[in-house]
Amino acid sequence: MTAGLVLAAAALLVQATHGQNFMSQAREDMFSATSKLEDLLSLEAEIVRMVERYLEAANHRVDIIKRYVSEYHRLSTEGGTGGGSGSGGMVVAHPVDAYLLLKRLTVEWASVEDAMTLHANATQELVQRVALFRERSTFPVMEDLHGAAVALVRLQDTYNLNMTTLPAGTFTGTGPTSSEFHSSNKPLSARDCLFLGKHALNKGYYDKAIEWFEAALERASDEEDASASRDEIEPFLKSAIKVHDDVLETRGPRGLDWQTKWVPVDEELASKHKYREVSNQRFQPKLYQQQSEEEEREHFSRLCRGQRLRPVEVETSLVCRLVAHTHGRLHNHGYFTLMPLLLEEMSLDPYIVVFHDFLTAHQTDAIIERAKPKLATSRHRGPDGDFITSMIRTSKNAWLRESDEADDLLVNLTKKIEMTTRLHALRLSAGEDYQVANYGIGGLYVTHTDHLMMNPDPSVYTAWERFMGDRFATFMVYLSDVEAGGATVFPRAGVTIWPKRGSAAFWWNLYSSGVGDENTRHGGCPVLHGSKWICNKWVHYNDQFLQHPCGRNTWDKLVVP
Repeated sequence: MTAGLVLAAAALLVQATHGQNFMSQAREDMFSATSKLEDLLSLEAEIVRMVERYLEAANHRVDIIKRYVSEYHRLSTEGGTGGGSGSGGMVVAHPVDAYLLLKRLTVEWASVEDAMTLHANATQELVQRVALFRERSTFPVMEDLHGAAVALVRLQDTYNLNMTTLPAGTFTGTGPTSSEFHSSNKPLSARDCLFLGKHALNKGYYDKAIEWFEAALERASDEEDASASRDEIEPFLKSAIKVHDDVLETRGPRGLDWQTKWVPVDEELASKHKYREVSNQRFQPKLYQQQSEEEEREHFSRLCRGQRLRPVEVETSLVCRLVAHTHGRLHNHGYFTLMPLLLEEMSLDPYIVVFHDFLTAHQTDAIIERAKPKLATSRHRGPDGDFITSMIRTSKNAWLRESDEADDLLVNLTKKIEMTTRLHALRLSAGEDYQVANYGIGGLYVTHTDHLMMNPDPSVYTAWERFMGDRFATFMVYLSDVEAGGATVFPRAGVTIWPKRGSAAFWWNLYSSGVGDENTRHGGCPVLHGSKWICNKWVHYNDQFLQHPCGRNTWDKLVVP
């Protein structure tokens, strides 16, 4: 079978189980935000309460039926109903036994009939009640399970998770503290691993598909009553190996929509000279310059895993300091004399800093609570300029406007951002509404720029967009800690920022001339364990002409403290 036929077969197989695309425009998914998954726990608890009430009544009715059957067998064993000749024997010979026989087939049988009827009716009623409850609530569908499967494969790929322990629910996190995490649930079954392998194969993760099919075989050997047989799994493993090696031979190990191991699985192919040299090749960072999509993805993944890609001299030139006054530059405000900013430099070019303890725990919690009821699936700008949903960005977000709030929480936050950055941000023409985002299973945002107005034809933008100008700067507040994963990384700049509740990241998206700085391309790493909440304030260019005048040259950098 050719690689193309195997790929087509795999795609059809997964599509047959899907019935629909991963990200439906008509329905809000459940897997992309932890807050929605937490809501599911309470929904499941309500269904369990319904089932428990049903089981309590059902057990009483089943006891009635069991007693009738047990009494019949007792009499049969003692020779009552089965003794003698004909159909009666000794039982019908005795007047009391005859009476009891008639009683069993009238009164007692009526009780049995009633119990069975009530049981059937109660079962139907429960099914209808649960169906109605599901319709009135936001319940997951198969689309959500498929999305979660793809997210799990992405996590495995990004963080190089150990496939010996992952199916059992154990993995080691990545970040400032590398902890080991254990699932509180049962381990993945052979069928679960098979299911995940199919998704990996269909999404072009050919190397990971092989690993999942191999894990499925191992789980099938360990399970007493295998959920999937070896005969069912082995054809998928063989097909995945065939596709993997064919793609590697004809297209290479990396592409926009596929990836393989660096060496074929087939030993004969692996013995080729070109593959023998692969082991001697080492990754070389490619920073502050144009990267291909494959290179950018590789830098993204390595930074997400916590690898340092910048030279030591660059890392050691960065400092952390208290900032109160800077006389005409950033942070020039008396407010910080009493409450200095704790600034950590993450990069000088492009200029990226983190302000630690920018918000209190009370403030971050308040913002999250206001955003929760408004969460909707995050969108991003598509190829035609329209905003769409896809697996490129798996999260939910809400928009909060200062003037819509009953108190001054957001107004005061914006004023503090203005004092910190010396930028206008409060008026509508200067700053966007706050975007609060929550990331769920494997939640991420692939590498992108925050500046959006890259088309040289101004007519493609609305009059309001032209009036505001492009996104000049990003101020992103981390509203939660993340136990593992979830970093913000800049593949070209070699920067990794780990989420810390209350801290805020700031960077310029544009040069002083208004031209976009491509070295600010960044992405949100998948959340490996925990929940990630962030709050973005985007400040636009045109309203800042007095604060930060245009540079004389296109590539002039902005003045920094």
